[in-house]
Order: sequence, then structure tokens, then C-alpha cells
Amino acid sequence: PQAASARTDVRDCSVDPPYLPPTATNTTAQLTALRGTMRAHGIHAYIVPSTDAHMSEYIAERDSRLGWLTGFTGSAGTGVVTQDKAALWTDSRYWTQAERQLDCNWELQRTPWIESIGLWILEAVPVGGNISLDPFLFSIDTWNSYSRALHGSGRTLLPIETNLVDQVWGDQRPPPASSEIYSLPPAFTGSSWQEKVAGIRQQMEQHVRRPTAVLLSGLEETAWLFNLRGDDIPYNPVFYAYTLLTNTTI
Repeated sequence: PQAASARTDVRDCSVDPPYLPPTATNTTAQLTALRGTMRAHGIHAYIVPSTDAHMSEYIAERDSRLGWLTGFTGSAGTGVVTQDKAALWTDSRYWTQAERQLDCNWELQRTPWIESIGLWILEAVPVGGNISLDPFLFSIDTWNSYSRALHGSGRTLLPIETNLVDQVWGDQRPPPASSEIYSLPPAFTGSSWQEKVAGIRQQMEQHVRRPTAVLLSGLEETAWLFNLRGDDIPYNPVFYAYTLLTNTTI
């Protein structure tokens, strides 16, 4: 093909052999390994999101499972792999980027909607099939959306706590972050962490449901509450943590 600018140099899977720009990633080995692990677990489709266990949009390299599997490095997307198909869903910000980074093992679905993912799965997976995911990487709302999309179809949505991408990524997966956590000076925080804790507990007492505990899973939530910052995710001043706050303990 004639030389193209970086902006328009995208894959062409309609020619033989397919044309792939130098920015595309060969994902055959990753998909072969993942499919072998899926067969061992009796899984017919595996869903891979772009988030980490804290629902972060911007993630560390260790949590870039979708990027490792697909070559796509956009901050929002979902991949689904079956034994003979693979597809990526993303929004319009990333359509050109995806066409430059995906190889022809992948279909690009130009929508982020779970309903579209569900319809694709119903066509790709036969009745009686198991659709699986890592439950730590999905919110309750997202789980419920997938459950509704597959309800009554004869397919089973099956959480599996062993992340299959991590399993096949193996020793090549980057190590956990170990950056220093530091306190912000009072001049920058507005309130001490003790005052913030007291305020949350007051809200708990006043809430109609009278909760006895609050679980913080978002990284920015714990960082804000305790006036702490870190560097576990590049260009994001956060650190990996969960906080369980009760009426009397933290």
C-alpha cells in the first residue's frame, strides 16, 4: 500500500494478506494461550474490561489486561474472546486508534454499550455456554447489566475469581507498584483526616438507612479521606488501598 500518514495508517483486513500498520500488535499468541485456559475452565466466552479492581479509568501497566491482550491502549474499552472469535468495544474517541493498534484477530465494535456486547455474545456462544469474567473488575451495576442482557437465553454468566488473563500473562506481567505514600501539608487539605472521618460518621447517623459501615474502593476516595497521596498509577497521585470505615473503627 502507498505510504499513509500516522493518522490514517490503519489496518485493512479485507485484503490477502491483511495489511497491518507498524502500530498494530500481533495477538495470536495471547489469544491462543487464553483460549487454552478457557477450555480448561469450561468457559465459552471471557469478558475483559479496561478497568482495574478499583474501577479506575487510568491504570497501572500491571492492570492493563485489555492492552496486553489486544494491543489497544485507549482508556475505555471491553474485549470478549470466544474459541473462534474476538471483539473489542470502544467509543468514538478511540475508533481510529483501535484500527491502528488491533490486528485482524479482532473485530472492532463501534459502540460501548453492554446491550451490544450481550447481543454479540448470544450470537457467538451456543445455548448452554458459560460466559465468564473476573468479578473484582466489574461494578455491581455492570454485572447486573450483563445479567439482564443474558437473562433467559440459556447461557450462564459465571464469575471466576482466577483472572484468566493474569494466568496466561504469567511472569511477564509487571510487578505490583511499591511507591512511597506521603501526607499532604494542612495548608492544602482544608480539613484534617480526623475531621473528615467525623463528618462521614455524622452522615451515616443521619442517613435514612443508618449504615454501620462504609467501604471505599475508589483510590481517590481513600487518598482524599486521609490527606495522603502516592504514585502507584502514572500521572495519578493515588495509591492502592481499600478503606472500611465503621462507627468506631477504621
